[in-house]
Amino acid sequence: MQIERTAVVLRPRSPWEAMELGSALVRRNAGAVWKPWLALTLPVFAVVNVLGWIFDHAWWALFAMWWLKPLFDRIVLHVLSRAVFGDVPGARETLRAQRRWGLPRPMLDHLLWRRLSPARSLYLPVDLLEGGDAKQRSERRRVIGARASGHAAALTLVCMNFEVALMLAPVLFVMMFIPPELLPQTWAGAMQTMQGGFTPGMALAYNALAWLATTLVEPFYIGAGFGLYLNRRTELEAWDVEIALRRMRARLQRLAGAAMVVACIAFAPRLLHAQGNTQANRQNNTVHGQAANPQNAIHGQANAGQQKLVPAQSLEAAIGPLQPQQQSLRDAMVKLKDDPELHPREQITRWEPIRKPTPQTASKWSLPSWLGMFARGLGTVGQVIAWAVVAAIVGLLAWWLVRTLPQWRGGSARRRASDIAIVDIAPPEALPDDIPTAVRRLWASGDRRQALALLYRAGVESMVARTQVLLVPGATEAECLRASTQLPGDEERTQFRTLVRMWQYAAYAHRLPDDAEFDGLLSGLAHSFGWSR
Repeated sequence: MQIERTAVVLRPRSPWEAMELGSALVRRNAGAVWKPWLALTLPVFAVVNVLGWIFDHAWWALFAMWWLKPLFDRIVLHVLSRAVFGDVPGARETLRAQRRWGLPRPMLDHLLWRRLSPARSLYLPVDLLEGGDAKQRSERRRVIGARASGHAAALTLVCMNFEVALMLAPVLFVMMFIPPELLPQTWAGAMQTMQGGFTPGMALAYNALAWLATTLVEPFYIGAGFGLYLNRRTELEAWDVEIALRRMRARLQRLAGAAMVVACIAFAPRLLHAQGNTQANRQNNTVHGQAANPQNAIHGQANAGQQKLVPAQSLEAAIGPLQPQQQSLRDAMVKLKDDPELHPREQITRWEPIRKPTPQTASKWSLPSWLGMFARGLGTVGQVIAWAVVAAIVGLLAWWLVRTLPQWRGGSARRRASDIAIVDIAPPEALPDDIPTAVRRLWASGDRRQALALLYRAGVESMVARTQVLLVPGATEAECLRASTQLPGDEERTQFRTLVRMWQYAAYAHRLPDDAEFDGLLSGLAHSFGWSR
């Protein structure tokens, strides 16, 4: 890893500051992040929603998009891991890398038992960027997450709340324009709609809101986790010190060349001048020694030999005072010595007890071997019990899903007419033989709520008898509506839906229909269900 090429300042930071660094990387490389994200997630979103619409389970599409988040997170991590070194990949390069990057392991781990990990944003860079076998990845996760896993879990909680807020924001925005006096009625209608089940259009709109919230929040979630990862590696491997040493070496290499040039320029003229004076003195002494006295020639030669040592011994005196180039070199060395990157200072304040506990000597006796074996046996038994509890919970959940799945699918499980459990909605007595006459009598006498209750009860029992659908005791209006989808005719389904809505308005909103509306519904139900008049 060429850390000297990093486009960010690597230094020890607090975990929250490290998260902000990762978010800043996402903002700086927004185009490189969101273009491949949209290019990959939009087709997957369309496919899973089409499958959910075909199988009549739109919420499965929502669950699938949520579960595949680690697969999409590779896009953000691929861009940021290269952008931090100044090499921002293009959208096509990022999409091509998704074909093989992290597949099948360790991405398979993050799609199975590591999917619910609260520190996923911190451990995903460890597994995808560092690689290694399973044991090495486990050790690296332990080291990286030693002082950052708690902050990564807090990051997960914060981002999850942001996604929920963005999903609810459009609904609350619409509610702002509703007059206050109509809010209770509107809220009751919304609850009734939710109980009756989402239509395909409503489910698609809700899934689209969830995908949009994930698209806005998830890149920042992965970016903040990547910032935590960079900060932990900086702390553990001293990247900031290594970068400072490499920069110092580069500056010294540049200064060494400049110093050689300055020395050559400053010292060469004086050395040449001193050497010329030495040669001239040697010639003069030789000539005078030969002319004056042959014996002086010997002394002249000796003096000449002594003169040869003068430049070497008085070299420092011949150089003279410092030149301007030398002074600048010395100033540069002083600045380099005082560089704060080479002498980092950090003030740490901590509390220590005044009376420190005295170290205790190690005990000379050890536990007997049988006691250690007993402790290990207890640990094994505890693990077996824990796994048994988990298996029991999973089994109970599966049993509950199997038991309630027919009701989720609209009550498609059919039983014989003798096995059908009829739900008593209002009075426990049997239905009258002439249902339309009994209902009209109650309506004419002014007991209109009882008339609607009797009509609703008769409609539910007739619907159950015609569809052979099993309804559990205490079934709600929403469950009755889902069961009514099994009625053979469109007219029957429409009339029963109208009956349920009319009863809900009367029971919860205290809104009774007028005489014409009530009489028309009663006549239609009597004709559809074959009631005697």
